[in-house]
Amino acid sequence: MTTVETTAAPGSALRVALRTAHSRSLADLGLNAIGRARFGWRDRSIGSVVERAGARYWLRVVWSARDRARGSWWTGNRDASQIDGVAKPRLLAVRAWEEGPLVYRAELMTLLPGRACATDAVLAGAPALDESWWGELERNLEALSDARTDRMVLDPEIMRRRISVFFGIEMDIDSDDWVPSHGDLHWNNIHRDPFAIADWEAWGLAPRGYDAAFLLGHSLAVPHVADQIARRFRRDLESEGGIVSQLYVMTKLLTRADAGEHEHLVPALHRHVGRLLGTRVPPGRRSSSSTT
Repeated sequence: MTTVETTAAPGSALRVALRTAHSRSLADLGLNAIGRARFGWRDRSIGSVVERAGARYWLRVVWSARDRARGSWWTGNRDASQIDGVAKPRLLAVRAWEEGPLVYRAELMTLLPGRACATDAVLAGAPALDESWWGELERNLEALSDARTDRMVLDPEIMRRRISVFFGIEMDIDSDDWVPSHGDLHWNNIHRDPFAIADWEAWGLAPRGYDAAFLLGHSLAVPHVADQIARRFRRDLESEGGIVSQLYVMTKLLTRADAGEHEHLVPALHRHVGRLLGTRVPPGRRSSSSTT
């Protein structure tokens, strides 16, 4: 299991609180930490390799405001236990407690072998991935799409509104044919040697092709990798759901760039949107305010 380092001050109050929660989890579960703990995106979590009776695991502790500690994202790793045929960690134990206005949740999971394909969510250089790895990615995503769930991590109305606000087009978004998807398929969440997928907090129903669109968006800085994804998942990406997914993923990445994350990706994001709007938006989907 992997996390992405953030730039918050090491002594910030939130990081101190997370370290304290991590230490409490170690004691509650009878674990010893191995190596240093790492903080997740925007310090939403802390995780580390841990050991008990000679066996190693991954311990993740996440926090939330009390009124938000519920719903699909809060139980994602637990709910993922029902998925078969996908290389992923298994959840072994959970502890949750409240401290003031916050709720903490500690999750003990099996430790994935291998290593993350990149140290960041956005790809910066070409990973040395062979045909076998790409085949595993395709097979695992297909197996995931066959799972049964009613988890709704994406909101069709939010997707419709954001695409309209960003790009000036109206698209009908029908969730009736959505399929189970990882929901956060970026390069720091995919492992190699051997293949596996980490971090199942955000999985649930999404348009077919959403995972491919998410990975494609996070690959645009390395064009030949993005081209490989576009070729391998062409059928899904060129479907109406795939186009909706790509446009929505671009809004997410542009929003994060506006907040200072991966600003170097902005030109590639705009070029990709230009191609989508110029050639791939289904007939009749443009709003009256859009331009060609």
